[in-house]
Amino acid sequence: MARRQETLGGELVKAPWWISIILAVVFYVVLRFVLPSLFGNIQPEPGSNSFSTNIFKGLAQKGNILANAAAFFFLVTATYSFVTSLFNRKERIGLFNKQKNLETIRAMSWQDFEKLVGEAYRRQGYTITETGGGGADGGIDLILKKNGETIFVQCKHWKMQQVGVVIIRELLGVVYDKKASGGIVITSGTFTQEALDFSKGNPIELVDGRKLYAMIGDIKLSEVPSRQEKPKAMGIPVQDKPAPVLCPVCGMEMVLRTAKKGPSAGNKFYGCSRYPKCKGVRSY
Repeated sequence: MARRQETLGGELVKAPWWISIILAVVFYVVLRFVLPSLFGNIQPEPGSNSFSTNIFKGLAQKGNILANAAAFFFLVTATYSFVTSLFNRKERIGLFNKQKNLETIRAMSWQDFEKLVGEAYRRQGYTITETGGGGADGGIDLILKKNGETIFVQCKHWKMQQVGVVIIRELLGVVYDKKASGGIVITSGTFTQEALDFSKGNPIELVDGRKLYAMIGDIKLSEVPSRQEKPKAMGIPVQDKPAPVLCPVCGMEMVLRTAKKGPSAGNKFYGCSRYPKCKGVRSY
């Protein structure tokens, strides 16, 4: 689906708010001081009909009015951009925090799916650019930047259909063409075996629905404080409560078990509390 043509104001509202602040300052200085000083006192030569000179002279004569108008316009877009960014941030935090299992991920819209993926990588220290240009099956949906690397992300919120090798080949072509560090294809569903085989040896990472939910669980686990602060006023000791270990498959809490047979007999490991329905494990 082609991207809808945006107005300048619409683009600025979506951009970081400080860009509008910079433009407000630049346009105000140029229109209020620079143009009047350069063209305010220029007199056209007799018989000349310089269109550009007349344009700049006209701008210089109305510099004060135009400078105030430009500054007002960009300050308004900066305000809208700042307020919008606050609401968007709150929305993304809410989307991330309410994911309870794989089904909640698959139940959301493709727009929310892209926001969720962006928030997951933002919490891992990446700078996120949402291209907003693809629709449900568009091209690059997110651009990740971290430590000098640029990674293109394509989101496929497909509930039934598997993501095939054609999508992976197309993303690899874009990565090479744009000289990016790599690419990631993320789906709420699964990939075909051909797609999995093709990604091996290429700078393309495939993340299916289970891996995405496991990633979200790991991020949530890493954000749980390891120790609770003791109340300063009362001085009452607070017992530490370790964060629960979550299953990488279904996201449920895991329990500590001891292997009874096999080469790992006697070793401890975390097993899913839903066993035998879920056989997810983590090392102890």
